[in-house]
Amino acid sequence: MEPLNSSTDNSSDVTYTISTQYETYANYAIEASLITDIVNGFADDPDDFIVIEPSVPVERSLYMQAAPVRHTPHSIVVELRFGYPDGSFRHFSRLMTDRVSVIRMLLDYWGLQLLPAYSNWSDMTDKLS
Repeated sequence: MEPLNSSTDNSSDVTYTISTQYETYANYAIEASLITDIVNGFADDPDDFIVIEPSVPVERSLYMQAAPVRHTPHSIVVELRFGYPDGSFRHFSRLMTDRVSVIRMLLDYWGLQLLPAYSNWSDMTDKLS
């Protein structure tokens, strides 16, 4: 059985880096339990975050990140950034309260190279440019 994040086609073998407030994890150290533990740990450390960065864009997505929202208990902001050949980018954000759904999104991004349905997310691009 192949690992979840291996590619079975010739598009490329995507590898990942995960960054948090405390540590950066190389592809070989990443497992589903790591992602789950980081997000579950948000309740204990509201300053933490997770950034999942693929070695090649996932459908133009450069990374997916999540972080607890300070002063808003049980809320997590999830963000996606897309890059384009001209150097421009688009950045989308969604506030969520269902930790299990956040974990599922991150696992799908990492393990299956699947983007969440982000068409109804807030476009934050102008605020970051």
